[in-house]
Amino acid sequence: MKVRFLNCGLMHPRLAPLFVPHLDRVPCLCLLLEEEDRLVLVDTGFGTRDVSDPTRLGRFGAWLLNPRMDVRLTAREQVKRLGYDPDRVCDIVCTHLDRDHAGGLPDFPSASVHVLREEMEAALSPRSARERERYRPCHFAHGPHWVAYDEREGEEWRGLMRIPLRGLPESLFLVPLQGHTCGHCGVLVETGEGWLLHCGDAYYVMEELREGGKAPVGVAGFRAVAHMSLPRALSRLERLRDLVGDVTLVASHDQFEYRSRFGRPLD
Repeated sequence: MKVRFLNCGLMHPRLAPLFVPHLDRVPCLCLLLEEEDRLVLVDTGFGTRDVSDPTRLGRFGAWLLNPRMDVRLTAREQVKRLGYDPDRVCDIVCTHLDRDHAGGLPDFPSASVHVLREEMEAALSPRSARERERYRPCHFAHGPHWVAYDEREGEEWRGLMRIPLRGLPESLFLVPLQGHTCGHCGVLVETGEGWLLHCGDAYYVMEELREGGKAPVGVAGFRAVAHMSLPRALSRLERLRDLVGDVTLVASHDQFEYRSRFGRPLD
């Protein structure tokens, strides 16, 4: 399986320079997986319709995240630039369904969307003002073909659970990492050179995973605000620390991971 890294969004959160300098500019790191004649996306970043109409992100959310509305960053356009037909994207595996991870779903209307059941249910029937703000109905209005999973379908893996993905290669799994949202998960890939775990928003910068686990200035406070369940999130973060050195870990919004993967600082 060929694994490509894509950056499908660029945000300059308005308050970050003052309170969370490590997050003053953030990417939306996604994966494009190629196996024979099919393509699989891990997250989508923002979509082409979001670029043309930023209000789809919610007025407060769009103001706070301050994304760069550049259609060239969208997953659909990047797939095309790589020489692939976007219709070959048959499956999308979502770490969660926040606007900066699922905004591009309408750009692949025929793709099956793989997600934890509790995340799907929260996005389609939000139960609180916070969930109504973070999940945007316009991103699901095309009626995706959902493939939902329950944690009990999984097996123990290195102190976590991993769930095989139906109809997809045996080298792909969901790894429940709840906390940021009620159904947040990681996506585990056997690359042929070892395990790669896309951790979504389970952490923000690699410094959080170092021994001692001290978060950079402001990051711990941001986590307390951004996560739905801080105790669950911290528990999962502790399990991820145990994987450092044995598994390649990637976070969605780590600008230093972007620099490492793309060989240049984030604009």
